[in-house]
Amino acid sequence: MEWALTLAAFVIGGVFGYVSHTLLAKNSRHKSNNEQLEQTQLELSQYKQEVSDHFDDQFKQLAELTAQLNKVNQQWNNAAPVFTSPVTDKKLPELATKPLEVTDKANTENALGGIDNDVKDKVTEAA
Repeated sequence: MEWALTLAAFVIGGVFGYVSHTLLAKNSRHKSNNEQLEQTQLELSQYKQEVSDHFDDQFKQLAELTAQLNKVNQQWNNAAPVFTSPVTDKKLPELATKPLEVTDKANTENALGGIDNDVKDKVTEAA
């Protein structure tokens, strides 16, 4: 009878150990996956912020360049009559800057394409 009781205790202990090991392994895998997911989300948000900052900087540089070109064109238009005869009265166009909300690459490309088209239109009008 002692052997039967010992064998039953051993089998019950084995089953209990197997069940507890399975539950603990699932929890640790789930915890590991959650940590990895959080890390990946953090990296993605940092990358999105870097891309957004990059496009903001590019837009600011483009706006500064447009302002400088407008200043040069204005100076040229003011100085051109002094150096040319009164018959030629062609003036360089003013470049227009558009306010830009940078949300993604497609909007940025569309906005930059729009600026190029404005410049082309004004140059053809001046000629």
